[in-house]
Amino acid sequence: MASSPGFFKRFKDLFSTKKKTDSTTTSTIDIYRHQLAENSKNFRIRIKLAELLLTIGEKEEAIAEYGTAARLYLDHGFSPMAIAVYKKIIKVDPGHVDGNLQLARIYQRENLFADAIIYYQRVFELYQQDDQPNEALGILEKILEIAPDKEKFRRMMHRLFPDFQEAEKSVYSDIIVAEHSENNDNLKVNTAEGEDFFDLSAELSGELNTLDSEIDQENADIDNEEDIGVEQIFQTLKKTFAEESDKIPDDDINQQKFHYNMALAYSELGMTEQALEESTIALQFASFRVPALLLRGRIFRETGDLQESLSQFQQGLRERGLRRQDFLSFKYELGLTFKQMDDPLRALESFREAYSIDPEFQNVAEEISSLEEGIEIL
Repeated sequence: MASSPGFFKRFKDLFSTKKKTDSTTTSTIDIYRHQLAENSKNFRIRIKLAELLLTIGEKEEAIAEYGTAARLYLDHGFSPMAIAVYKKIIKVDPGHVDGNLQLARIYQRENLFADAIIYYQRVFELYQQDDQPNEALGILEKILEIAPDKEKFRRMMHRLFPDFQEAEKSVYSDIIVAEHSENNDNLKVNTAEGEDFFDLSAELSGELNTLDSEIDQENADIDNEEDIGVEQIFQTLKKTFAEESDKIPDDDINQQKFHYNMALAYSELGMTEQALEESTIALQFASFRVPALLLRGRIFRETGDLQESLSQFQQGLRERGLRRQDFLSFKYELGLTFKQMDDPLRALESFREAYSIDPEFQNVAEEISSLEEGIEIL
C-alpha cells in the first residue's frame, strides 16, 4: 500500500522544524557561554543557560550551572534568590544532597529552624540510603542543635548510634544541652571517623519506622510549598533594616542600596508587586535611579504593561550623567519592548543606535539581523 505523499511531507517538515529548534538552542547556549566567559558573575545569564541545558537533556550540567548561580547569590548576600535556585535544583533532582543541604544551612542561618530541620532530615535520609553513617550522624547532630523537641532526636541518636554516644558522651552531652543562641550558631561537632559502625541499612529499616509518619507529614507538601520561608527572610531583612536605619546617616550608600537589592530579590522570585514597591523607594536615591528604572522597565515588560515599560526606559534615557553602558542598556531594552509591541521599525532603530556604539553589546547584532530578515519577508 502506497503511503500518502502528504504524510511524508508533514514528517519531513516536522523533522526540519526540530533540526532548526535544536540548532537555535545550541547557538543560544554558545552565546550564553560566551557572555559568561566575559562576565562569570552574570546571574541571569547563568540561570538562562541552565534552563536551556535542561531542555536538551543535559541535567547534570544544568544543575552545576544552577549551583554556581546559587553560590553567587549567597556571596552577594541575596539569600532569597539562592533559596529559589536551590529549590529549582531539588525539583530537577530531589535526591541532590548538596541542594538540600544548602537549603538547610541557609534556613538555619536565617533562624528559620522548622524549615532547616525539614531539609536536614532529607539529607539524613539520603545519607542513610547511600550507607554513609558518619555523614548521617553529623546531620543528626545539626538537627539536635536547633530542634525545639530535642528528646525525639536524642532517642533517635541513642537507638541508631549507641557506640558513638558512649564514646563521646562527656563532650557530646555538653553540646546537646547547651541553649541555642546567636553566640553558638556556628558551633560544629566533629563526627567520629573510622569507627566500626554497625550495618546501618539493616538497622535503620526498623528503627526509623517509628518516625516515618512524622517525617512524612513534615515533607508531604514540600514539592508544592509556597515560598513562606522566603517571605519570612524578607520580613526579617526589613525588620533589621528598620531597626538599624535610625543609627545610619541618610546618605549611607548601603542604606540606599537596601531597597534596590530588595526590589531585585523580589523580581528574581517573580514577586512583581513587592519588587515595584521597593524600586519606587529606590528611585528616591540618585545613585540608584538608573538601575531602578531599568529594573522597573523589565518588570513591566514581563507583566505585559508595555506602555509603562517604554515610559521607564525613556525616562532612563533622560537621566542626567548617563554613562555609556547605561545608555546602551536603555536603548537595548527599549528595542526589546518595541519588538514585543510588534513595532519592528522602532525596535530596529533602537537596536541600531546601540550597535553603532558597541556592536558586541549583549546580542544586539542578532536582534538586528532577525528584525531585518523579518522586514524583508514582509
